[in-house]
Formats: sequence, structure tokens, C-alpha cells
Amino acid sequence: MPQYTFDWCVAASIQMAHNLIDDTGGGTWSDSAQQGELWELARTRSSDSFNGANPYGWAQVLTASGMGPYNVVSVADYGAALQTAARAIAETGRPVGLVMWSGRHAWVMSGFESMGDPAKFQDFRVTGVNVLDPLYPYGSQQWGPSPAPNSLLTPEELATQFVVREPRRWSSQLPAGYLLVLPQAAA
Repeated sequence: MPQYTFDWCVAASIQMAHNLIDDTGGGTWSDSAQQGELWELARTRSSDSFNGANPYGWAQVLTASGMGPYNVVSVADYGAALQTAARAIAETGRPVGLVMWSGRHAWVMSGFESMGDPAKFQDFRVTGVNVLDPLYPYGSQQWGPSPAPNSLLTPEELATQFVVREPRRWSSQLPAGYLLVLPQAAA
């Protein structure tokens, strides 16, 4: 799902998450007008967002749209962040949002490969991450090219664009770290 404007990466990521999750036959979310509406919803739920949408708005719209619950978490260690994301996908069957480019962009983690099953082993190792970048095929001069949809990246490849969020990007009570828009098990 491409983002229709440079600003709408969160909205396009919400559409992609819906398309991965929805098994009701309700149709693909792909309309540009809907993407604009989702961006406005996420933006109004985002605090201190530089007039855009931030991960809090992203998580709240996923939850309000029936795809949640989702929460925003910060993980200090890169390997632990990948394990946290993989474990959430294994437990919930839902994708994870990755806050990319130090807090400037949104990707969706749709799957993973690992040495060891997260459901069975505490100490498994993520060896590959399937990602969807709504900016594909354009990418960024600073951060690099966008991977093709559902590319399987090595952790080293992902690490060139999935980096610690700069605290100055937007304020939050979360410590600096790798930010995930994480699906939670239903209560």
C-alpha cells in the first residue's frame, strides 16, 4: 500500500495492517481518500506530533478500527526489539509497526524468520524480518532505498534504517530506544 503523500506513512501503514489482519472479506483498504481520513484520525490522537501523526496516534487508530489492541513500546536493545516484535507476531498473528529513521517514518513488520520458535524458547534469534515500506520505491537519500514489498531483510540490513528514536523528534514519556507499535493479546 503506497502512501499517497509524503506525510501519510502512518495512514498507509494502518491500511497495510488492516489488509494483513482482515479475514472477514471486508475488502482491501487502499483508497486515497480513506488514507487521508486515517491520517487525520491518527494526527488528532497524536500529542506533540509536529502537526503530523506519531506512533501513539497510529496505535490508537489500529485499536479503534478493530485491529487492536496495540500499544507503543520502546526497547533499548536492538536484538531485544526484534525479539519483542517477533514474539508479538507469533502470539497475536498481527503485524508490528516499526518506527523508522529515528522517528520520522513508519514501516510494517509482517513476519519474520528465526532460529528457535518464540512460542517455545525465551532465547530465540531473529534471522530475517519481512517489511512493508509505504514509501516504496522511493526511499530516502539519507536513509537509503525502500525495500520491495514484503522483503525479507537481515537484522543487519534492517538496522540501517530502524534506529533509536531521537528524543527531540516528539516528546513522550518513553525512554529512548527502538519504537514498536506492538499488538497486544486480547484481554
